[in-house]
Formats: sequence, C-alpha cells, structure tokens
Amino acid sequence: MEEKQSYVVDITPEAEIYYLQLLEYLYQTHPQKSAARKADEILDMAMSLDANPYRGRVVDQLTFLQIEHRYLLLKYTPRKSVKIIYFIDESSKMVFVTDFFGNEMDDERIAERNK
Repeated sequence: MEEKQSYVVDITPEAEIYYLQLLEYLYQTHPQKSAARKADEILDMAMSLDANPYRGRVVDQLTFLQIEHRYLLLKYTPRKSVKIIYFIDESSKMVFVTDFFGNEMDDERIAERNK
C-alpha cells in the first residue's frame, strides 16, 4: 500500500491577523451560530492542505514574488467567498497560509497583503 505524503500546515502571523479580521466581519454580519460554523469551515479547509496542497489554483497576482502561491476558494454564502492563499515549501514538506482574502475586496490588494 502506497503511503500518502503529508505536509505540515502553518498559518503565518499575518494570515492569523487576516483570519481574525474575517471573523470580526462574520460575527458582525451573521448570527453567532452561523458565523462560528463558517469560521470553522474556513479553518478546516486551510488545515486540509496537509493532504493535497497542489489542488489549489495559482495566484497570478503574486508571480512577482518568485514563489508559487496558490489558493483555495470557499463560498460561505451564495455571493461571498474567501480565498485561502498559501505557498508550498516542498523541501520541508510545509504549507504556509499567507492570507484569508475575502472576495468583496479588490483583487489588486492581494499583492499588497502578501509581500
């Protein structure tokens, strides 16, 4: 039986701040139970990158960093979603989550937030 490769997922300090900002928004705009469920779903998706981090799409706006960043898109309402932005360090088998980016924000800010 083939052993699955596993990665360690690390949420960077900047991404933690962005996650907390997203939580603040969720709790202001959704009922408490709904906001808590959505917050868990977002974090669970980020942590699921340990199994298959290459499933995300490449973030074209971050090619200037010369490190391939990817994202997963999670819809938390019919009209709103969040991009979980990350990069993979293959040599250490680590995935670094760098941002939780709400789709209501201007995509041009992705580069600004992930330098």
